[in-house]
Formats: sequence, C-alpha cells, structure tokens
Amino acid sequence: MRYMDVPDDPDMSEDPDPLTRLDQELRERVAGEFRRTAEEDEFTARKAALRHRTLAQVAYELLSRGDTVRATIGAESIRGVITHARGTLATLTLTTGTEFHLNLAGPLVLDVVERSTTGGRTREPYGPETFVARLRELELAEVSIEAVVGFGDSRPSGVIEAVGEDHLMLSGETTHFIPLPWIGAVRRLDP
Repeated sequence: MRYMDVPDDPDMSEDPDPLTRLDQELRERVAGEFRRTAEEDEFTARKAALRHRTLAQVAYELLSRGDTVRATIGAESIRGVITHARGTLATLTLTTGTEFHLNLAGPLVLDVVERSTTGGRTREPYGPETFVARLRELELAEVSIEAVVGFGDSRPSGVIEAVGEDHLMLSGETTHFIPLPWIGAVRRLDP
C-alpha cells in the first residue's frame, strides 16, 4: 500500500466495500430526485406565470422584442410590428407606415409570425393607455377612420362623432353605431 491507503494494484481501484457503493448509489438517486423536483417546480412556476399574464402584458412583451405580429380580426389579417402597447391598446405599424390601433379587449387573435433578432422598443413614457383613450384622441383630431370589426367584411368608416360608453358613432356616407367590443382595430384614413 502506498500513502493514504491507495492500493498498489491499478485493477483494485474500485472500492470493494458495499457500503461505499451503496452510499454513491443513494447520492445519485437523491440528486436525480432533486433534479426532477427542480424541473417540475420550474415547469409549474412557468405555467403559473403564463396563466396570470394578460393580453396587454403579451403585447408589451412583443413590443419589447420587436417581433413581427399578425393580428387577425374576423376575415382580416394585418401584419406589422407593435410600436405602442398600454392597457387595452396596442398599435401595429405596417412596413408601409400605416398604423392600426388594436383593441386588445376586442375580437382579435395575435400571432407571432417572425421572431426579431435585433430587439424591440422600450415603452414610451406617454401616450394613451386604453383603446377608448385612443378613440377619443382621434375624435378630438376630427380625422376620418376606418373600423375593422370582428365579423363580416364590412369596414365602417367616417369621422368619429362620439365615443360613447359602449359604442362608437361614426359619421360618413351613413351614420354607424358600432359596439366597442366588436371593434378589433381602427386606422386613420387621413394622411
């Protein structure tokens, strides 16, 4: 035997002591159980975080990442990058520069169609916090808008006469009264 009870024979490197083998086996089992428990806890925590997220938080995340997003409202599909996200409002800017103001409480589906590789934007410290607030800004500006509703292929347009408690009144060729929950997005028609 050499120093510290190391066997002279290289073939005798395994400790024949069954208690040492049992100790090693138990340690590996316990470590495996800890890893599985940690993975399960991580999965549960991630799932809980996803369950408590709102669509406004998702829109803010898409704004921050700069992903290309498709908003589907009824039969309409709009593709662009979210450039504003607060509360029930998200602004989707197309490559042409056209802005669609999305009603996150409305009839729409958001899809990530392309992940950004360069990063997105930070949230502006100003701007409307709700879809209704954006409609009121457009009402004060007295501009023509087009509403994208969640059914059919009708796109009512005109100048906003009033943003009511539960509806939008547009004056154009005819007067339109549109329930706010039916509106998926609006866009400005005036340059």
